[in-house]
Amino acid sequence: MKKQLVVVGNGMAGARVVEEILARGGADLFEITMFGEEPYANYSRLMLSHVLSGEESVADIFLNSLPWYQANNITLHAGVRVDRIDKFSRHVFAADGRVVQYDHLIIATGSRPYLPSMEGLYSPSGTLRRGIFTFRNMEDTRRIMKFAGLGQRSDEQSRAVVVGGGFSGLAAARGLRAAGMDVRVVHSGSHLMSAQLGPDDAATLRRSVEALGIRVHTGSRTTAIRGADRITGVGLNDQPDLDCDMVVLAAGKRPKVDVAVVSGLAVERGIVVDDHMRVLDEEGIHAVGECAQHRGEVYGQVAPVWEQAAVLADQLTGWDWRSMYLGSSVLCPQPPVACVTGIPVNPVR
Repeated sequence: MKKQLVVVGNGMAGARVVEEILARGGADLFEITMFGEEPYANYSRLMLSHVLSGEESVADIFLNSLPWYQANNITLHAGVRVDRIDKFSRHVFAADGRVVQYDHLIIATGSRPYLPSMEGLYSPSGTLRRGIFTFRNMEDTRRIMKFAGLGQRSDEQSRAVVVGGGFSGLAAARGLRAAGMDVRVVHSGSHLMSAQLGPDDAATLRRSVEALGIRVHTGSRTTAIRGADRITGVGLNDQPDLDCDMVVLAAGKRPKVDVAVVSGLAVERGIVVDDHMRVLDEEGIHAVGECAQHRGEVYGQVAPVWEQAAVLADQLTGWDWRSMYLGSSVLCPQPPVACVTGIPVNPVR
């Protein structure tokens, strides 16, 4: 008799681990149910900048279409959030009232954008002001495109400031610049992609970014967003204000662990897992991707997530009981390449 496998999260991590399980004969072992907060099938977040730029359509970036789930006998609840896990009775409770039993549970809830503290960020109602955006998912991308009028833009909304010079920030900047906008990147670190690159490689990356017409301000912290009725600029801690019509916040992300916290699972920065991707002190509950914390580290890059997914699939299917995840390097390969941003980087000659 097949066991019930429930996956909370239908993003790149959740879908990848299901693909790995299916590749190891998991369709004969499990009845698979997936929950995803977004009302879509699985798509590539890495390609959102190409949607911004107009190089790709939304339809082009889907990794698994709805027929893929049907063909693999996967029950997908798209647009349905899981609120709570009862680890004793082994049930998940969804926001729409649905209750599903599991034998094995995988949490792959990913991350949420980090919103830095600055003046003028929020409206009186507590929401981000009009003209301020995060850049994390499909809905963010659509909101940015609508506001900026990409594809039919007027000169009145032609300038953007991207706060953050990591993967996501450079991806957003590339997409907006390719769409014809004037773009500046403000990064508080001493150099771009400071978590992944050393100063020399970052200097090479910066030249490539600036060659696209994107102006870069490193070592600067955004302290305020200017404008009353509409966004007029940003204030920096070390130089004059920068004029702009819109601001994209890409200053980092935090593991999305709400459901684990309310369900009494082990959470520090992320959901604490062992070398088999099993949640600490829990039987039958696993976590993978940006929501997972392994040996004190939380990974936001694609390669570590793929490695975690393979190990978890090995364990759940019995394909290789010896398989273990021992951690990953966060450094970029040499010469540096910004795969997520799509920005070509030429080595120093």
